Amino acid sequence: MTWILFGLLTACGSAGTSLMLKRTVALGDAVLSTIGFRLVAAVLLALVVTAAKAWHPATPAYWQTLAILMVPEIGGMLFLTLALRGGDVSRVQPIAGLLPIFVTINGILFANEIPTPLAALGIALVALGIYTVGLRRGHSLLEPLRALANHRASWYAVLSSVFWSVTPFLHKRGGAEVGPLMWSMSVAGASGVVLALAFGFVHTATLPPPPARTRWLAMVAATAVPFCLQVTTLLFALQRSQSGYVLALSSTSTLIATVGAVLLFGERGGAARIPGAALVTAGAALIALAG
Repeated sequence: MTWILFGLLTACGSAGTSLMLKRTVALGDAVLSTIGFRLVAAVLLALVVTAAKAWHPATPAYWQTLAILMVPEIGGMLFLTLALRGGDVSRVQPIAGLLPIFVTINGILFANEIPTPLAALGIALVALGIYTVGLRRGHSLLEPLRALANHRASWYAVLSSVFWSVTPFLHKRGGAEVGPLMWSMSVAGASGVVLALAFGFVHTATLPPPPARTRWLAMVAATAVPFCLQVTTLLFALQRSQSGYVLALSSTSTLIATVGAVLLFGERGGAARIPGAALVTAGAALIALAG
């Protein structure tokens, strides 16, 4: 059951990345922030790979998988960044709990991963928790549906989950080729470079003014640390269990990030979203137990 430990570490890394990124994009450009922390993470992971003597020959399958992965990986990260820039962490993070549902559906359709009845119950709890995130006392039960229509950040979070729902299967293939450490480094570095090249032509970004630039650069570097934890432990977990179960357990990041946003950032209305985040976490735990 080692994969459960790795899954929980992935959740901690994911929550930490969201919380740090929220502060980072408040200080500087969202795209530059994304490029920056991914490139810093690639350097840190390269040092880890070297220290662990985990370098492996790059096979044709490795390059092919890495190239295919870039579209959903970059798309998911960009939409998450935009969601965090436009909305509270306590609103965005629970909506991102859709990810294990989408991964489970993809597993059924393309990988013959059929959930058990207990896992199906967990999926239902995740869906219910996501829905209750937008509920407020004394308001209509249809309010979450209206929130999706009125809050662009919520839609960005949904799109992020759609993009990332295909990445676990590609991560499994890439990790099998060169090992989880080298693959994690490759994903961080390649996504940062591709993003820089692509948006260098269509995105005009400016650095923060000098007084705030040092703080922004420090936040970019700090965001890379939990991201390294997130991406490496995810790969180790995927080596040991089904994609849907791993992503479900790592969705406990929803509760961690939501509580963190309330306690650290004092987000207004965040406390009302904690019950929904708890339902998402309970559902994720049931899915993990089924695995």
